[in-house]
Amino acid sequence: MKIAELIELIDGFAPYSTQAEYDNSGLCLGDPEEQIDAVLLTTDVTPEVVEEALDKGCNVILSHHPVIFGSIRAITPADGMRSEVLIKAIKSDVALVSAHTNLDACDGGLNDRMATMLGLQSVEGDGTFVRVGELEPDATATLEEYAAFVSEKLGDPTVRYVGDGGRLVQKVAVSTGAGGRDGEMFAALIARRVDALVTAEVKHNLALEAKNAGLGVIECTHHATERCAVKILGELLKDAGVEFYISEKDEDPYHAIDEKE
Repeated sequence: MKIAELIELIDGFAPYSTQAEYDNSGLCLGDPEEQIDAVLLTTDVTPEVVEEALDKGCNVILSHHPVIFGSIRAITPADGMRSEVLIKAIKSDVALVSAHTNLDACDGGLNDRMATMLGLQSVEGDGTFVRVGELEPDATATLEEYAAFVSEKLGDPTVRYVGDGGRLVQKVAVSTGAGGRDGEMFAALIARRVDALVTAEVKHNLALEAKNAGLGVIECTHHATERCAVKILGELLKDAGVEFYISEKDEDPYHAIDEKE
């Protein structure tokens, strides 16, 4: 398979035309006509991930987050991790491809996957960056209990919550990544009388608004809500017969104080 065919494969599942205006998903670096040896899947591309790709014989890194976000004025060793990644990838002839907000929003993408992982039924919101569903009546829990469930399911020991921990939760919204910055989404969920929102990167003022309005908020790390991206992409590549590896160097930069190594 050529890199161009890989991009077409992703586009058929999560159309790149649906990515957010600010996004930069797709082919970031490389020749679309180059043949693929193997693909390394990762949430983020770091220098360690590029080295891992070389060790595993991968000439393509397929990530959730794009390496290039915004303008670049220079690519030198002094210009930070992004430049270090690009220099390593260019020198090693490793192509960089990403599927970001298009994969967040598509049917069967990150938000749908997280809703399923967290036990939601009758999920609504296809094509958006939020899903709303219901817990089964016998699965209804308090906000604190559900936050503990989320922590376990997402493997995130840093989970914390906003609101009355003893309040019962049944109608739940999920929004992967930086959904915690979206004030319009918070307002819409409050209007719908959603019991709890599971997301990441919650802004302080929105946490206060949610608490005041009775919307419970369960905050995870950005990485924890999006690490399922590699599983979704892996399933896509497996069905297409493309050799791939899941990165062992792709790590959440956040750790809980009492987290055991």
